Parts: sequence; structure tokens; C-alpha cells
Amino acid sequence: MNITSATAANPYAAPAPTRPPAAFERPAAGHRTLVAGNDIDPNEPAGPQPSRADKRWYFGLMATCIGLFVLAWAVIDRFSALAAVIVSAVALVIPPFAVIVANVASATDRRRR
Repeated sequence: MNITSATAANPYAAPAPTRPPAAFERPAAGHRTLVAGNDIDPNEPAGPQPSRADKRWYFGLMATCIGLFVLAWAVIDRFSALAAVIVSAVALVIPPFAVIVANVASATDRRRR
């Protein structure tokens, strides 16, 4: 008896794959696909990448946000819960501004078209 093949004697054996995984197949007709490229060449990125300075600003703002949360609930909370909540509220407002800073180059490029 060959124990490496799926047989009727072993119903729990995995059958051999007969076709490639679905990730390599073409989508069915009418299937929606996500389009993230530009109109000229869909293989190119949708817009310019953020500059190095924009990335630094984003990193700094997000690090400040995390630092404020940690500071609020690890240190400030021991003295005043109200102050910890206020610091957390300030930290909560930072991420939207960080995203705006990170997308400035892309928005500028869209305005030029």
C-alpha cells in the first residue's frame, strides 16, 4: 500500500491540487478590480511619493502622538485623571494633521493637472 497518495482507505488525505491558486487567475467578467494607478499608465504610482521632509514631519507627529498617550496614562494619570484625559485628547487630534502633512506632495501634483 502506498501511504503517500490519497486512496479510499485514507479519506483524510489531502487531494493533489489540480489547478493553480485563485490569486493567479483572471477575475470573472464583470468583476470589480481596485485601480490605484494613474490614467496614463496604470502600472505607475497614483501620485508622487512624499518628500523626505514630509516623511520626517509625519514620523515626528506620530511619535509625539504615541509619546503623549504613554505620558498621559503612565505618568500624568498618577497626579490628575482630568489632565491625562486632556493630554489624550490633544494626542487624538494629531494623526489627521500628520496625514495631511504626508499627502501635501500628492495634493500639489493633483492641482497642477
